[in-house]
Amino acid sequence: PSAFLLEATAVTGTAFKESPINLPYAVTTATRTKLKEQGSPQPVDFFKNLSASHGVIGERSSWYNANQAATLAESIANVNLRGLGASRTLVLFNGRRQTYVPARLIGGRFVDVNAIPSIALDRVEVLKEGAAAIYGSDAVAGVANFLTRSDFTGFEVSASHEYLAGAGDSDVGAIWGGQLGGAHAVVAGEWRKRSELPSTERDYLLQPWHGGGQRLGWSSLGNPGTFAVGAPAPWTAAIHAPECDKFGGFRESWTCRFRYQQYENLVEEMSHTRAFTEINGALDNGTEYHIEGLWAQADIPNWYTTPSYPPFPLTDTSIMEVAPDHPGREAFCEDYGAADGDLYYAECQAGENWYFNGRPFGNSGPGRILGRDSSTWRVAASANGDFASFGGRETHFDLGLSYSRTEGNYNLPGVYIERLFLGFRGFGGPDCGVGVEADPSSQAGMRLGPLNGQAAGQGGCQYYNPFGNAIEFTDQHGAEYSTRANPGYRSNLANSAELRNWLADNEVDLQSTADMLVADATLSGTWIEDVASYAGGYQFRLLNASGDPNDAGDVTINPCPVVGDDGCSAEDRFGPYAFTNVNRPYDESQTVHRIFAEIPLSLGSRFDTQLAANYEFHDVASSFDPKFGWRYQLAESSAQSLFLRGSVQTTFRTPSLDDVNESPLSTLEWINETGAYQTVDRIGSKDLKPEQAFTYNAGLALITEAGHEATFDYWSYDFKDVIGAMPHGAITGLYDANTEALKQFIVCPDGVGTGTCEASALERVRVDIVNWPGVKTSGIDMHLGTRMPAGAGRVTASLDGSYILAYETKALMLGDLVLQEEADAAGYLNFGNPIATSLPKLKGRASAGYHWQTYSFVSYLNYISSYEDRPSMASDNAAIKDLFGTIDSFVTLDLSVLWSLPNGLDMVLSGMNLLDTRPPLVNIEQAYDGFTHDPKGRRFKLAVTWGLGG
Repeated sequence: PSAFLLEATAVTGTAFKESPINLPYAVTTATRTKLKEQGSPQPVDFFKNLSASHGVIGERSSWYNANQAATLAESIANVNLRGLGASRTLVLFNGRRQTYVPARLIGGRFVDVNAIPSIALDRVEVLKEGAAAIYGSDAVAGVANFLTRSDFTGFEVSASHEYLAGAGDSDVGAIWGGQLGGAHAVVAGEWRKRSELPSTERDYLLQPWHGGGQRLGWSSLGNPGTFAVGAPAPWTAAIHAPECDKFGGFRESWTCRFRYQQYENLVEEMSHTRAFTEINGALDNGTEYHIEGLWAQADIPNWYTTPSYPPFPLTDTSIMEVAPDHPGREAFCEDYGAADGDLYYAECQAGENWYFNGRPFGNSGPGRILGRDSSTWRVAASANGDFASFGGRETHFDLGLSYSRTEGNYNLPGVYIERLFLGFRGFGGPDCGVGVEADPSSQAGMRLGPLNGQAAGQGGCQYYNPFGNAIEFTDQHGAEYSTRANPGYRSNLANSAELRNWLADNEVDLQSTADMLVADATLSGTWIEDVASYAGGYQFRLLNASGDPNDAGDVTINPCPVVGDDGCSAEDRFGPYAFTNVNRPYDESQTVHRIFAEIPLSLGSRFDTQLAANYEFHDVASSFDPKFGWRYQLAESSAQSLFLRGSVQTTFRTPSLDDVNESPLSTLEWINETGAYQTVDRIGSKDLKPEQAFTYNAGLALITEAGHEATFDYWSYDFKDVIGAMPHGAITGLYDANTEALKQFIVCPDGVGTGTCEASALERVRVDIVNWPGVKTSGIDMHLGTRMPAGAGRVTASLDGSYILAYETKALMLGDLVLQEEADAAGYLNFGNPIATSLPKLKGRASAGYHWQTYSFVSYLNYISSYEDRPSMASDNAAIKDLFGTIDSFVTLDLSVLWSLPNGLDMVLSGMNLLDTRPPLVNIEQAYDGFTHDPKGRRFKLAVTWGLGG
C-alpha cells in the first residue's frame, strides 16, 4: 500500500536514510495519509491486506488465535511476513526493540502491535527480506518498524465509529505537540472500544454436522449425553437422550454430539487504552536527545466460552456414576422405561449403575464468562551527535537505552473433578458440607468423606442432574427446543443456579510477564565522500519471562484429582480439574551480546553496494551473519531511472526462552482420534540448535519523473534446523500402526509409554521441541504505481502483489519412521502443521484514487487466491470433500472519501468490504480461516479529526 514512494524516506534496513525505492532491498512504506485512505485499519486488518503477510493473529477466539491453541488473548495482533512465523519477523518501535507478548510460545514469542497508539503513528515501514546482519536475531523473515509523529506541532483530536452488522468499534484520541523548555514534546492518548460479535450474527458459519472428518465446532461429548450400563465402559452408549436433535445435538450410534461453536465469539468485546509521549531536543554541544514513554492497557471484560468442557480423562466415566435412586434417572425411567415395551424398559428394571458419557452442561447453556487483561509499558532514551575522530573526520554517534515490559493473564474456567463426583451422588452444592478423600484403590480415585449427618439430595445437598428432564429450553441456536419448551422438563429436577455456579465457579489462571532491557551504541561516518561510509556498534539485550499460576491452577500445588492431595501417581498428576489444563510456574532469562557493522559503497556512477555483518552471542548459541546488497543503474536520464537490485545474506534465530524450558507447556489441542480437545505437553530442550537461513533476492525497479514506478523482486529463503514442536496430530494418527515406536509420546489410562491403549482411548500426548530439517520458500513481489494530472486534480493508482512459488517443508523423521512427509505447503491450509500457516499462493491489492483540492476518493480491491485443504480433499466423506476441499478466493472492495475543511476539520467516510463478501467456508472451528480472511462483513466507518497546527 505505498504509492508516492518518491516522496518517502525509509530508515528501516540500514543505518542511512534513503528513498525506499532506491534501496537495494524492498521496503513498503504506509504513511499516515495512506492509512487514512484505507479507513485507518486496525493492525490485524492492515496486515491481512498486506501482500507479503500470512498467518495474521488477532480478533478471533483464543482457542484458534494461533497454531498453538488456547495460549494467546484476543487483544493481541502480530506481524507474520512470508508466513514464516511471527517470531521470525522483528517488530521495532522507532527503530528499537520492544519486549514480547506475555505468553509462553513454542518457536518464539513476538511483539503485540496492538499496544501502539494509532494517533501517535506517523508511518509503518516493512522490510520484506531477512535482516539479521542489520538487526540481529528474529529478523529472519523481515522487519516492521512503527515510527511516531516526532515533529508534530499543535493540537489534534479525533473520533471515529465503525459500524458492522451486529457490532461496532469506537475510537477517540488526542495528540499535542509543542515546545517544552528548549525541547519539542509530543503527548498522545487514545481509547478504543470493540463490541462483541457473536457467532450467531454470522450464522452461516454455524455449520451443521456433515459427518466424519470435520472440525466445525462439534464435540463428541455433549449434554444431553449418553449412558453406559453396568460398568464405566468408555464410548459405550446403551442409553441415548431420546430427543438429542431437538436440543440442538446430532445423534450418532454412541453419542449425542454438541455444537460448541456458538459459544465462541468471532470478535470479543474489548477495550484498549494507550498513551505515548516523547521529548526531542538538543544540548548546547549539539547532541540531540530523545526520550519516550508508552503505556497501554487491554481489557476483555466478558471473554466467552462454552457452558462446560468435556470430562478428563474422556474415557473415564467412573466419576459420573448415576445410581438407580438418582432422581433424574427415576424420572427418566418413568417416561421411557416404566412399562414393558418402553424404549429403555430393560435397562431401567435391571438396577445397575449407569455411567454418563457427556459434559456437565451443554445445550442448556449459558456460556461462561471470564475477564482478561494485559498491559504494556516502555521507556526509552537515546542521544546522538557528532564529534571529530580518525584524523579529524566527523563521526556520528548514537546511544540508546530502553526497557519494556508486558503483563497479562490467560485463564480458562474449570470444574473440579471432586465436585462432579459429589454432585452425581447427591452431595453437590455450596451448602452441603460433604467432601471427598483420595482413594487410589477405587476406580474413581476418590470416595465420599464424612457425611456429618447429611443425606443425598436433602437439606443443602443437591443432586446434579445430567438428563434432558433438567432442561426447559435449549440455548442452541436454531434448535426446536430453543423456542418451544421441552415437554419432558421437570422443574423440580432442574439444576439450580447455586449448583451450576458451584460446579463452574473455578478458574485456572496464569499471570505472565516479559521484560526486555536493550542498550546499544553505534558509530557512523564517511570514509570517502560520495564513495564509502561506515556504521558499526554493539548491543546488549537482557530478556526475562515468567509465569505465576493461581494456586488452584498450579500443578506443583494441586497435582492430583483431589484438591490438596499430593499422593497420586506420576501418571495422574494432571491437576484437580475436568479437562482444563493446569500450569507450572516458570522464570527464565537470556542475555545477548551483539556486534554489527555496515558499509555502503558507491563503486562508480552506476554501482552501489551494501556490506553488513552481525555477530551475536546468546546464552545457548552464537552466529555470524554477513550480507551483501547491490544496486546497478541500467539507465538514467532526466525522465527516468532503471536499475537492478538484490542481496544475499545469512540470518538466524536462537532458541527462545520457551524453547529451552524443559518444564512441560500444556495446551489443549484437537485430537482427531478421540474427536475432542485433549492435553498436549510440549517439552523444551537445551540441546536445540539455532535456526539458520540463507536468503537472497533480485529485482528490477523503474522510476519516472512523470510519476510512474514499478518494482519486481524475486525472493528466496532456505531454512535449516527450524525450531518447532513435533506434530502431535501425526503422532496420534500413526500411533496405532506404530505403537512401539510412538508409545513414548502417548499417555494411556495406565500411564505414559505403556502402549496398552488405542489412540481413541489415549488420555494425553507428550511431544518434544525439536529442530525440523528445514523449510525452503520463494516467490515474487510486484509493485506498480502512478500519479498523473487529471482535470483540476490528479489520479493515483497502484497494484501490489506477492506470489508464493514454493514453500517446501522437509520430511521430519523419528528413526526410520516418517512423522511428516516432505510437502509443498504453498496453496494449502496446512492446518495442524507446526511450521506452516495457511498459504494462499497469491495476495494482491489494487488501488485507484482521485484527489481534487480538499477532496480525495480512493478505492482498494483486495484479492486472496483460492487454496486447498488436503485432509478435506482426501476425505471419504463426499460432503466434506465438496464443501471444504477447495477454499474459494476472497475478493473485497473498499472505498474512502476524504474531505479537508479549511477550519482544521478533516472527515473520512470509509466503506470496507462493500460487496459484503463472506469468508470462504473452511473445515476448522468457526468455519473460516481466521489467519487469512475476515468474517466481519460490510463495514462503514466515519472518522472526524480536528486540529490546530500539525
